[in-house]
Amino acid sequence: MRKFGIGFCGILGVCAAYYSYSALTTSRLAELQTMAGQEQTVGQIGPTVFGDYLNSQFAQQHHDWKRAGNYLTRVMVQTPDDPQVLKRAMILAMGAGETKKSVELAAQVAAAEKDNALALLFLTTGAMHDKNYAAADAYLKAMPAGSLSDFIMPLLESWIQAGLGNYTGDKLTGNTAHMYHAILLADYMGKNDEIRKLLEKILDGKSPSPADAERIADIYAHIGDKEQAIGLYTKALQENPADAELSKKLADVQAGKIPDSFERVTSPEQGVAMALYNMSELLYQEQADDSARVFANIALYLDPSMTDTQLLLAAITSRNDRTNDAIDYYRSVKPESEYYLESRRRAADLLEESKRTDEALAELNSLVKNHNDVESLIRIGDIYRRQEDFQKALVSYNEAAARFGDKIPKEYWHLLYARGMSLERLGEWDKAESDLRAALSYQPDHPYVLNYLGYAWTDQGVNLGEALTMIKKAAELRPTDGYIADSLGWVYYRMENYKEAVPSLEAAVELLPYDPVINDHLGDAYWQAGRKLEARFQWQRARNYSEDQSLNAMIDQKLAQGLIATAPVKHAQSKASDPATVHGANTGADSGIMSP
Repeated sequence: MRKFGIGFCGILGVCAAYYSYSALTTSRLAELQTMAGQEQTVGQIGPTVFGDYLNSQFAQQHHDWKRAGNYLTRVMVQTPDDPQVLKRAMILAMGAGETKKSVELAAQVAAAEKDNALALLFLTTGAMHDKNYAAADAYLKAMPAGSLSDFIMPLLESWIQAGLGNYTGDKLTGNTAHMYHAILLADYMGKNDEIRKLLEKILDGKSPSPADAERIADIYAHIGDKEQAIGLYTKALQENPADAELSKKLADVQAGKIPDSFERVTSPEQGVAMALYNMSELLYQEQADDSARVFANIALYLDPSMTDTQLLLAAITSRNDRTNDAIDYYRSVKPESEYYLESRRRAADLLEESKRTDEALAELNSLVKNHNDVESLIRIGDIYRRQEDFQKALVSYNEAAARFGDKIPKEYWHLLYARGMSLERLGEWDKAESDLRAALSYQPDHPYVLNYLGYAWTDQGVNLGEALTMIKKAAELRPTDGYIADSLGWVYYRMENYKEAVPSLEAAVELLPYDPVINDHLGDAYWQAGRKLEARFQWQRARNYSEDQSLNAMIDQKLAQGLIATAPVKHAQSKASDPATVHGANTGADSGIMSP
């Protein structure tokens, strides 16, 4: 992560290269064997120092940090004084969330290497955890210059000084994240005048985005500056007049109430936890997952209630195919958290992806039963629809729709889209068309709604002009989606414009070369364009890839007799067109001037 002044792989030593077998020399293994008083043949892996060391590496490469640490613990039993093993065990323990053990190992590492930056960082956070701010200050000052990044070091220094009663927020001017922490520091120490100075500096003639205006207004409201808060809330509302929460904040401030929107830091260790979480987020964005995981676990050690950190760890573990670990993190979010429902829904998503569908359904049904969660009802329908049990899907969708009474609101457009797809597959076209048109009225530029309705019309040979316009628009929005390219070619085909149909269908086959229906469509277009040899070749490709008996019978007839009559074949929608992948809570942070 050079962007922030240091390569964190170098500090942590947990990059893949560090753990690769090639990086571990035979001589080093031999040294460990000698220290343990064992003999070992290179290449023979068993219950020995040699085998445990390599097994630890293998487990860490596969992101199983706990098992990696357990293997290394066995190595340490026989090589208790080896500094490299101690350092590696310290890192693995922190990455596995065994923070107390990691801090204890850090003390051993620091005793052997007084300037080991990572050990001193772990000891710093251990002292903060115990509210021993003087010890934390001493550990931080003992770190070699430049051993931590320019992003994290000033934040640690300032929060430790706050623990000692000193305000140093005026030094946090390097970036907006630092300035936000300066505001938190000033608030923690009751320095409202410093907050005003910082907010003035942040604004400094700039016109903030609506999101930034709301955040800054929250802070002004918190410190009692009513007029500034009203002005900024009003500005934000001009951009988002339908935002009910924003309207309520404005009304509260005008009535003399203080909105509970500004999240205060109540202790220096909580401030350090937030700083480390911010560092972890940056590392995650840079794909430095091992380092992100370590920093996130330190943050969680200092503030176990930090839900954002649990969600980040879930994202890290999920991205590295540790699905069960990710599910555990999502399930660890407490019911009182604002993220509780979405966390459990995400756990259900991962359970379904792991083919544990019954567990996924049980998870979602629990949210419906205990929390009256309509979103979970929709996702139950989504699961049944993906299983092509459209009747059960429809039951769930209808139950969800009934919760809204006469009209499904705009924010639940995806319910209309999903129910419309299920109704279409059940042959109830009039109802399906009504739902799909309603979804499109809410989302007129959504490529998958445009494509689905346009293709359905094309399938039936109706509204072809309108279908062409819609599918063209979808193709412009998603030029690399093979299913949309197929829809575009197919609507040209149904309009008997074979000159335009062929290139679109060729593009679709390039994007999805093994889809039997798309290959079949291209074969039909080739035949109508007079390219009969190529048509037979594409039909044969479609036949080779297809497991659909009705499609196979149709292709066999065309291979034997040529294209006598056309019969449109419905194709499965692309995964991206699944409503489950295009709706739900947006947990990404804004990138405006007030983003911490």
